[in-house]
Amino acid sequence: MILSELDLKRRTIVSYSIMELVDMYRNGQIATREMNQLRIRSIKNYLLENALTKQIYLPPLVANRRQGSLAIKEATQLTIIDGTQRIAALAQLEDSILKALKKDEEKVKQAYKLDSLMKDSSIAVQVFDGLTEAEESQLYLDLNLKGKKVALSKRISFDSRNNLNVITNQVLHTHQALKTAGVELEKRSINRPANKNLLSLSQLRQIIGIFMTGRLHANIEEKVASCPLSNSEYISLIHLYFNELFGMFQPEQMGDYTKCMLASYPLFVAVALYANDKMENQHIEQRKLLISTRMSKLKAVDWSPANPIWREFKGTYKGRPSLFQLSNDKHTIKAMVRWLYTL
Repeated sequence: MILSELDLKRRTIVSYSIMELVDMYRNGQIATREMNQLRIRSIKNYLLENALTKQIYLPPLVANRRQGSLAIKEATQLTIIDGTQRIAALAQLEDSILKALKKDEEKVKQAYKLDSLMKDSSIAVQVFDGLTEAEESQLYLDLNLKGKKVALSKRISFDSRNNLNVITNQVLHTHQALKTAGVELEKRSINRPANKNLLSLSQLRQIIGIFMTGRLHANIEEKVASCPLSNSEYISLIHLYFNELFGMFQPEQMGDYTKCMLASYPLFVAVALYANDKMENQHIEQRKLLISTRMSKLKAVDWSPANPIWREFKGTYKGRPSLFQLSNDKHTIKAMVRWLYTL
């Protein structure tokens, strides 16, 4: 389908109350695409966390009315082209609100406010008339694959709601030695040995996620919604960690794979996991003491690629010059964490 063909289809923007849409969904009047429960949970958390400030934005849904004329406000059947996870989240909010009412005072306030917003708010739906199933699928792909995605560096710089992004942005701009070591802003991974930046921005965010959760998570944003320490406390821990780390090797050379194995991301992850192991719920002062104690035990390590210890872990020789590169899998990382504990 080309754009001119889509332009021939009639469409309009309709405003539905949220409760009206939820009722239609529950009554089987709205057909949706495949559900992603992680995405749905993320949307519900977003709505709850921002209810008090009313800083909530949900883009218009896109739907199709396969049969009938375009008196669309009276449509009895809609097929959602884009917005399945949003409408499912709205339909599941009632249960989330009830659960929040049983928690702490802040959650109760959020729940009452969101319940009020749900009853008083509307959402826009762009409704097409008469698209075929094939045209629906093509439009779904166009909307989700061809739109310009926001770069991770912009998301981190501009996001004032997500604590992980806020902390990452603060650390990125306030730790001088980290800036000296280098953070790659454009690429999610780093090609060694050509790229001598210590971390990519995506990798830095994953490392900071370890400080907040104690683990390495693929979908880290889903895991940091509720953490025991404040942003400033996490920043102080991360600064302490990097101070200790850069005390063991010059920041100017730490990203050079021919000189320092800490340029290996799997090893860097292992060190962060070791430094934070089983302490994500500890008090800030206790965590500082434990991080300092654990990092002090690493000062005698020979971090050069020539150290034969690295060959005891899974890896392969790659590149020119041929360098031993550690495998980036959870078993190898866990093995390195166990080794760090023996020092």
